Amino acid sequence: MLRARWLPRSLALSAVLTLLVHTTANAHAMLLSSEPAAGSILAASPSRIRLLFSEAIEPSLSAIAIVGGDGRTTPLPVGGDPHDVHALVAPLSTLSALAPGEYRVAWHVVSADGHPVGGSYLFSVGHGGAPPPEAVANPATTWGPTFVGAPLVPALLRGLGVGAIAAAAGLLFFIVWLGAGLGTRPARLALWLAVAAPLLLGAHFGAWLLNASPDHRVDAAWLSTAVESAVGRAELWRTLLAIPPLWALALARRPGLALGLAMLPLLASAAVGHSAAVHPMLAVPSKALHLAAMAAWIGGLLWLVARERTDAGTFAVEASRVSTVALTAVVVVTLSGVAQTLLLVPLHDLVSAYGTIVAAKVAGLGVLVAFGAHHRYRMLPRITLSPDAPHPTDAFRASLAREIAIVGLVVLLGGLLAYVSPPAVAGEPRPPVTPESPQ
Repeated sequence: MLRARWLPRSLALSAVLTLLVHTTANAHAMLLSSEPAAGSILAASPSRIRLLFSEAIEPSLSAIAIVGGDGRTTPLPVGGDPHDVHALVAPLSTLSALAPGEYRVAWHVVSADGHPVGGSYLFSVGHGGAPPPEAVANPATTWGPTFVGAPLVPALLRGLGVGAIAAAAGLLFFIVWLGAGLGTRPARLALWLAVAAPLLLGAHFGAWLLNASPDHRVDAAWLSTAVESAVGRAELWRTLLAIPPLWALALARRPGLALGLAMLPLLASAAVGHSAAVHPMLAVPSKALHLAAMAAWIGGLLWLVARERTDAGTFAVEASRVSTVALTAVVVVTLSGVAQTLLLVPLHDLVSAYGTIVAAKVAGLGVLVAFGAHHRYRMLPRITLSPDAPHPTDAFRASLAREIAIVGLVVLLGGLLAYVSPPAVAGEPRPPVTPESPQ
């Protein structure tokens, strides 16, 4: 049958796309060393600026500038070091020899997880006699309002976009499995979610472009540069893959096909973000399982809330089936979530911004598990025992709506978590932190 053929094909295609669009790296990008070194005093003007990072850097998305004591900023041409993909080189041949004084090197790069990272440091030319430079603020790394260092607008749009495509995929699963027609309320809700997903992911792609741009502006040149990078291709592919499910549902009117196509942008999301930068061979499959299980969980809740009124017996049977799927989903969500956390956050660094948000997600998961247990063991038996009561399922649906609200908060926390830098992975070198180093 169609539903049996499309899902394995979708999973295989998603795996191929994952390998094509993400760049393998070993850690969140950090500046390990620089030339000239931070705080150094040089006898003569240097010939170049060289920055070494903890992971491979895309030169086309990078910017380096030198700031003089008078506050004047001079952008430098940036290229990759042909001997080390982790290094950037900016020659100073386009400038006159630096006069004695103090200078600031300001840099901005996009790491393998798609997040902009920036900072600055000072060095001096000559041994005194030059007045100290005016205070120059570090360049703004993020665009728009922030929370614990994460840009709020892209984070919220990412959470909403991934949540919409996950909800659409999960709801389509139950539509196909339980044989609902396209004229039913769940099918109409799935259509609205299929409309929202590409719009939200498209808006996120635009916000990501603004956030990743060194000057937080998007023109034709930056757009072309960004989409030619591995990180940009991953974001663009995820956005484009959210369009076919809408076509399959609205025009082809084939929910089985729509389900298979909806899995592509959902699973492609596993190759975007921290999982693409930290242990990708383990983190990407773990995140894919996490998202697929989350989709099944959300889809079951939406199915029961959106389902047309029916007799209490039929509703109880469907609710029992949904509960069984949800039980499996919560186990997968929990195990995959624990695996991702251990891959990204050392145990001694759980007390951090990233660890705090993880703890909030865990608390939300606990609340959702409590809701599920209450529904399965308290509310469902009441419906079964009182099938002739007027509107016996109304209280159950109202409780499900509250559970969905909690799910929405957890999804938004996931979007925020994707933009918060995880601590350095255990066993990886940590660069020395100076007053001018980004924290």
